[in-house]
Amino acid sequence: MPDDPSSPATLEGLELPAGLRVVGPPAAQVAPVASPLAVVARAIDAPLGRPPLEEVAWGARSVAVVIPDATRPAAAGVYLLPLLSRLTRAGLDPARIRLVVARGIHPATPRTEVARMLGEELVSVLRPIQSAPETPELNALLSTDPALGAVRVHRTVAEADLAILTGVVAPHHLAGYSGGPKALVPGVAERGTVLAAHRLTLDTLVAPDGSIRSAAGRLDDNPFYAALLGVARAHGRAFLLNVALASDGTIAAAVAGEVEAAHRAAARAFEAARPAAPPEPADLGVVEARGPRGRSLIQAHKALLEALAWLKPGAPVLLLADLGDGPGHPALLPWFEAGRLERHLAALRREFHPYGLTAYSLRRIARDHPVHVVSRMSRDLLRPMGLVPHAEARAALDFVLSEHPGVRTVARLASG
Repeated sequence: MPDDPSSPATLEGLELPAGLRVVGPPAAQVAPVASPLAVVARAIDAPLGRPPLEEVAWGARSVAVVIPDATRPAAAGVYLLPLLSRLTRAGLDPARIRLVVARGIHPATPRTEVARMLGEELVSVLRPIQSAPETPELNALLSTDPALGAVRVHRTVAEADLAILTGVVAPHHLAGYSGGPKALVPGVAERGTVLAAHRLTLDTLVAPDGSIRSAAGRLDDNPFYAALLGVARAHGRAFLLNVALASDGTIAAAVAGEVEAAHRAAARAFEAARPAAPPEPADLGVVEARGPRGRSLIQAHKALLEALAWLKPGAPVLLLADLGDGPGHPALLPWFEAGRLERHLAALRREFHPYGLTAYSLRRIARDHPVHVVSRMSRDLLRPMGLVPHAEARAALDFVLSEHPGVRTVARLASG
């Protein structure tokens, strides 16, 4: 249970002492646009490598539209409107369109949260369902893959005449970029398929010396991403719609079409607006995990990974996150009892589990960088993880600076 009912401070409310210099990252350059609906409409009417969506959908008896769950803000309630209008013009009535919430192996999203994401009217008309990683009878064999074995995904998606994969493109620590084929696997996959895919991330995230290295921004030479693309190709009836979000959470850009072509184009568009590499590593990282990313430690871990690129070796990190959902999944906790890091890694190689990899990454980051956490999560859970709990951001920053008197430069990052 949380120690303190109040939420941690935000970066905007945390004033740095005089004498500290912020070295990065620069402010995001993705600007809002006047008409997000028009941006999406142009993308689905002029897709890459596929005919316009209205033509692709013509004659389809069933269409599955895959949307992200609540852990990934995607503005789905906006981009679904022009998408659904094209399906209607192609002759599909709502009974032949199913929205599938891609939860991977996350907990199911409550209906109230789905309604908040999409709007009550869309929920009432389209009756979204959720992927079912733990329910084999709701899944079907899609393909047999050399790396993944039997690939099973939600039956609604596997058997649809057309599967429209949607989501947001942003750097992802395992797949290079979010969006793209991730909507299919792990998005709507059965647990066994999710675990088989994530086994490929072990050597991506963990360097030969055991240190952590993010794959963010890397699509080439990425076995995890390559396997996910293979599944999308095996489906054969997938159409991609990916969007990039502005700093205010609205849609700033959209790309649609064949899965790989559209996803790579969306990644390039994002990269063009992405802050450049830091001119110098910082002595201290101050990181805020916002929105869904700040709700649990499993999600906030991704914000820590983003911070590593901006830090000197051994530099401390101050993480501001609500963590009202605590660890995020009970399967995370036992891995913090896995013994020395070397034994933990050996156990992962013997019997992989994605939350075991998250726990290893957290433990290794905390070994290499003192991690101070301001959150509502119980300090009795944080301390055994190697994380230093604090109740209040200002006092935590003062403590970190007293423990590290050589701090002169700071990287301030907001992630969510």
